[in-house]
Amino acid sequence: MVSPHYVPAYHYGGALHVAHSLGKSLVSQGHEVRVCTTNLRNPTEDLAVPVDAPIMVDGVQVCYEPTVFSRYWGFSPQLARRLWLESKWADVVLIHFHYQFASLAASWISRTRGKPYIIFSHGSLNTYGLRARSRARKLFYLKLLEQKNFAKALFAAYHSAEEMDTSYRFGRCRVVPNGIDPQVFQELPQMNYFRQQHKLEQAIIYLFLGRIDAGKGLDLLLPAFKKLLQVYGDSHLVLAGANERGYEARVRHLAGELGLASRLTLTGLITGQDKLAALQDADVFVLPSRSEGLSIAMLEAMYMGLPVVVTDRVGLWRQVEKNRCGLVVPYDEDSLAGALQRMAAAPDRRAMGQRGRQLVASGYTWDKIARHLAAEIEEALAS
Repeated sequence: MVSPHYVPAYHYGGALHVAHSLGKSLVSQGHEVRVCTTNLRNPTEDLAVPVDAPIMVDGVQVCYEPTVFSRYWGFSPQLARRLWLESKWADVVLIHFHYQFASLAASWISRTRGKPYIIFSHGSLNTYGLRARSRARKLFYLKLLEQKNFAKALFAAYHSAEEMDTSYRFGRCRVVPNGIDPQVFQELPQMNYFRQQHKLEQAIIYLFLGRIDAGKGLDLLLPAFKKLLQVYGDSHLVLAGANERGYEARVRHLAGELGLASRLTLTGLITGQDKLAALQDADVFVLPSRSEGLSIAMLEAMYMGLPVVVTDRVGLWRQVEKNRCGLVVPYDEDSLAGALQRMAAAPDRRAMGQRGRQLVASGYTWDKIARHLAAEIEEALAS
């Protein structure tokens, strides 16, 4: 398994969670998994882990390698050497994300060694996202360096049917969803801990959990939330996540312009019991993304029984709508504001949350996803 970043580099978001959770589940089912990755902790710091020698992380053997020159691209000759050595014994190579040196090297080495490989796109081929973020530059990179990698892959893995429908495709593709580990939710913190910590005892808490960056639709959420306050003044918005490329400053500036400072809390990155406390005490989970593959944070919120408000650019939105787990809106301010208001007064919020929990438990846990992936690999290899 190849990933440009790996736990505990949580700054880099969902892809490394997928890699690690999937790896642990495959190991528990009797497969051998080795991970090749970099030692990047964030754009300026490295993880305090050994390099050039594998270590065990939750039963998975992980090789962290240092980067040189471009940290953003993750350039690492040592990683390339490690990939060459480790790919020799592998039956299949799982490559997480792209636009990175790790994925480029892994694809080339896999083909050179004659090893089948799968690329997990993690939402990065979504047409909405590419339009919003340097579309011409990214498409040039894809055409020049990645198109052949996708075309020669056993298949490309998309996290939902919705993501597949709205993404570029360069070869065979299949759905391999994200998931959650139910064991993580066995021991929860004390009720109201998060509310007391942030002095929100009486508020209706709307929770966003994810990277604070331009693609998450926060510039849409803030003015929509202001409209909510005009009707439900006891509402409070919590934005929990890592600051991506300094975008938090933009969020704070916009909140100041809208007069939301007293009704907005930015927690920074939260993990472990702190994250569970926020999910446990929130009333509504909101994800207004411009584009999103399948948010692990959304799955976690649904498993915790939270009703959701999402745009129709978020993976699994059709299932959310079909199973009445929350409200789905188009990507515009008035629609989002209306959904936030309806959710504040909805008498069936708890029932929505319970239906969401049942949906996640039925098919979006890592043990089930790992078995599904193993079967998909066997089928693809056979054909």
